[in-house]
Amino acid sequence: MLKDQLQTFKDCHCNATLMTVIIGSFRRHLNQALQLKQQLENHQVRVLSPCSSPVINPDDEFVIFSSDPVNNPKILQDSVFRKIRRSTFIVVANVDGYLGKATLLEIGYAIASGIDIYTLEPVNDPHLIPYCKLLSDIFPDINITASAAKEDWDLAYESITDLRG
Repeated sequence: MLKDQLQTFKDCHCNATLMTVIIGSFRRHLNQALQLKQQLENHQVRVLSPCSSPVINPDDEFVIFSSDPVNNPKILQDSVFRKIRRSTFIVVANVDGYLGKATLLEIGYAIASGIDIYTLEPVNDPHLIPYCKLLSDIFPDINITASAAKEDWDLAYESITDLRG
């Protein structure tokens, strides 16, 4: 269904906007989520969350970004739910198949809201499989994995090292 919507948006040359929220463990896989955000934006998808600002609580379980207007986890989670409702689809950054508790909560919310769910990697949970499709089905050139992220990090580090001489 989303693949047809995507083609319709491309064909109509209108101002319609595909919007998404990337969900996943930002504590474990923030770099991959931000890479995914960049790649989706390269496909003219507006990513409502996460933002790209620095994390201000590196040792806490619930990630808070410097651009977050408050640091109350409930208010921030409610904000994510509102963004999910506004989304055309959501993307689950399930790097190495990992799905944390908050991610499962957000997947359930998306299911209850009738929002399409696309994952980076196949899900193994038989309760979720019927609701999830692979992101590569609609964006075959997007590929974010832990090893790809490490390669990108290594290349960026080499570039910085080269610049410093």
